[in-house]
Amino acid sequence: MAAIDTVRRVELEQLVRDLRRAARTVRAQTLEERRAVRDALVASMRERVEVHAQLDAPGLEAIGVWTDALSHAAVTDLDLLQELLYGLDALVRVHLWRETGMPLEPPSVSAES
Repeated sequence: MAAIDTVRRVELEQLVRDLRRAARTVRAQTLEERRAVRDALVASMRERVEVHAQLDAPGLEAIGVWTDALSHAAVTDLDLLQELLYGLDALVRVHLWRETGMPLEPPSVSAES
């Protein structure tokens, strides 16, 4: 039995897409756009990611640490923003895999941007 139900899984898959899109486009955004995207993603991470994990407590803890780092990252530090966004993408993907048993697949060439 999966620790995350289907509705939560779909929400987290959307969050992964949002993180990946933000990581890919952060360098083309204005400072205000970066700030808005960063703040929206931090809020989304805190709202969408469950508080307790049944199978992946260390992964959930890591997601919290990286989310906090993203919340404090300067919008002028593009390298750090991109690293944190891609890192969160990977952490959430692995967390989903551990909590649901769904296949762990890398992004495809045709993945949504």
